[in-house]
Amino acid sequence: MLLLLGLVAEAAPTGHQSGPGGPVAIPAGRKAESVAILPIHGPIDGVTTRSLERRLAEATADGCDAVVLELDTPGGDLLATYDILELIRTRAPANTVAWIRPKAFSAGTIIALSTREIITTPSGVFGDAAPIQGLPVVGLRQLPAAERAKIEAPLLSEVVYDARRQGWDEKLVQSFVAVDVELWLIRNRRTGDRLFVDAPEYERIFGEAPTSTGLARLPAVPSRDPLTGLLDTADPDEPIPTASEREETIEFLQDLPSRRPTLGPEDAADWVPLGQVVTRDELLVLRADEAAAYGFTSAEVADDRELLAFFGATSATRYETTWSEGLVRFLTLWPVRAVLIAVLLIGFFIETAAPGYGAFGLVSLAALGLLLGAPLLAGMAEWWTVAIVLIGLMLAAFELFLLPGFGFAGVAGGICIFVGLVGTFVGGRPFDDGVRDGLVHGLLATTIGFIGGGVGIWLLLRNIPRLSFARRIVLADAVGVGMDDSNGRPLPAPPPAIGTIIPTGTEGIVVSPLRTSGRVRFGDRLIDAQSVGAYIDRGARVRVVTADDFGVKVERIEP
Repeated sequence: MLLLLGLVAEAAPTGHQSGPGGPVAIPAGRKAESVAILPIHGPIDGVTTRSLERRLAEATADGCDAVVLELDTPGGDLLATYDILELIRTRAPANTVAWIRPKAFSAGTIIALSTREIITTPSGVFGDAAPIQGLPVVGLRQLPAAERAKIEAPLLSEVVYDARRQGWDEKLVQSFVAVDVELWLIRNRRTGDRLFVDAPEYERIFGEAPTSTGLARLPAVPSRDPLTGLLDTADPDEPIPTASEREETIEFLQDLPSRRPTLGPEDAADWVPLGQVVTRDELLVLRADEAAAYGFTSAEVADDRELLAFFGATSATRYETTWSEGLVRFLTLWPVRAVLIAVLLIGFFIETAAPGYGAFGLVSLAALGLLLGAPLLAGMAEWWTVAIVLIGLMLAAFELFLLPGFGFAGVAGGICIFVGLVGTFVGGRPFDDGVRDGLVHGLLATTIGFIGGGVGIWLLLRNIPRLSFARRIVLADAVGVGMDDSNGRPLPAPPPAIGTIIPTGTEGIVVSPLRTSGRVRFGDRLIDAQSVGAYIDRGARVRVVTADDFGVKVERIEP
């Protein structure tokens, strides 16, 4: 506790750009006239990436010479995080600052570390960037140690790269991501420089293993947002990478060389250990005063007025997300997409069972458009997912209209539609290492949608005779029963069963071609019917094969 309080007093950051001797000079790299504030609020996903890309372009076009990423996020999608890192490094101005207002966990921390400077509100908190997995219905799932290590490796490489690029302590940033990192703080007796070292470094310098004291840190951080959750301790029986193995992996992936001094026994006299700052069973989470003490933040900035003073700027413009981006984000939520899949299947079923009305077909097409269009706009789908779905639809149409029956084309079409819809969850990159969560989300959500659609169809089949709307659309207007001609409302008594009106074996003439659905005239009655064979031309004679409460099926009478 005394160690941390001493570090806080030494850092003493402030958002005010003035001091006892007058105004404090603003560093040249920070000085700006016009500041763009880009809020990043809520879970981070593909929509966040596209929105940030758009707003960065607008801010640049408007002549803003500084960009502030206002972060209030519990974390989010790993692939979207990688895309945002690339966006910041290649397309954002050098004078890009992260403003923790008030929290930036997980992906938010990774994004903040990629900026030139970090500032926080007085109550700001960030950290805990370990990868976790959240599954539909199941919720958060602890990753096995080996699986977690595989996902951690590129993430650790990213934060170390940014640490070397921006000047953060590269050992300390690893403790945001890896739960098994232990760090001790040492200070140079002559220069006052501080360095965070792990156990192997400590032992190499001082000739003895460090003591794991489980240092009591500043008061515990309030409970995290439930969207992110906490990472459970890994299974102790599973092997985890050693510190040297982790370092080898990180160096293999690095483009920038390390600027950390390499210390040995000859340096022991110049350095004094101050104590343990990160223990093995915790992920680093920092409040505003701790972040300043550890060298991560430049100032505490409470509001827009203090933000202007931080940059010495004359104006600040907020670039908010649009309503359409919010709509796309809603439509890409897995429960919404599962519902849309169910609507697609039910609408398609009703349209094929009661052809000629079109309303349910339009609803089904609208659901399909939303299922494919929203992920495309969010950057969560690419051409191959849409192509597979369209191929599936063509196979299904071939089965229905050209080769009736439930055969190879229908099964293949259903499989293609299922695979294509799952593909919209994985960003169109099926072979990337980071798609595992998206793939699992896609499989579960699509399966739930198909099951929901199947249950809906089953309920319709069981209850269709008792539903008033069904009596309006299924054969009722054609046979002229079950309706009150004076006001168009259904009579209390259900209409006669279609089997008693058009018995099996009744012959008729095709009025509109059966592809496989159309209309057939039986005497003075015009009835919607379906072919049980191939396409039947207009004028052909047909015979009723089956007639039940849901429709009539006919076959061609060969001359």
